[in-house]
Amino acid sequence: MLINIYWLNNARRVWFKKRLGRDIQLSLKTIAQNIAIMIKPQNNFKLAGRIESLKNGAILYSVHFGVWELMPKILKNFLNKKVGILVDRYTDNNPILIGKIMDRLLYLIRSKNNTIIFYPDEVFKITKFIKDGGIFSALVDGDKIFARLPKMEKLARICNIPLIPFAVYYEKGNTVMEIGCDLDKIISQKPYDYWWFYKSRRR
Repeated sequence: MLINIYWLNNARRVWFKKRLGRDIQLSLKTIAQNIAIMIKPQNNFKLAGRIESLKNGAILYSVHFGVWELMPKILKNFLNKKVGILVDRYTDNNPILIGKIMDRLLYLIRSKNNTIIFYPDEVFKITKFIKDGGIFSALVDGDKIFARLPKMEKLARICNIPLIPFAVYYEKGNTVMEIGCDLDKIISQKPYDYWWFYKSRRR
């Protein structure tokens, strides 16, 4: 009996280590700091990488990493381009009042700076926006880190537009948006900035 209890506890401990990782406290601390930066950003922005690739519009993709919500604000600061983002509806999985409240609240927050909000079922609107030269952005992580990337690749082919990775993170007092970066490399360098640390980072 005691051996069985120990085995169950040990198995549970192993499961939590695999699922949450060994450094959960540091992950949560970093995420809390990133939330504070996104809620009250300072105008210490830097835009780096393949900026010229956005000249005629593009599809940008990233994951829940760093301070990604500041991407539209940074692009508006540096480029005179329309910016649109893809978001999920909470009411798709929570068709009660709380889902509607969350959808409305996030819409108001994310549509600041004239950012255009798109939902997954608005394919025609998204395609037109991209073909008109807008910069469209989506997060592609799910149960695996690039779970939704194939859909963005298909959209890029349809619109004949470049598909470019990006990351936004806080470093040495600056909020940096890096265009055309190696997401795998950045996440490995800053693992605690990945919000969905409890999910798989596999492709």
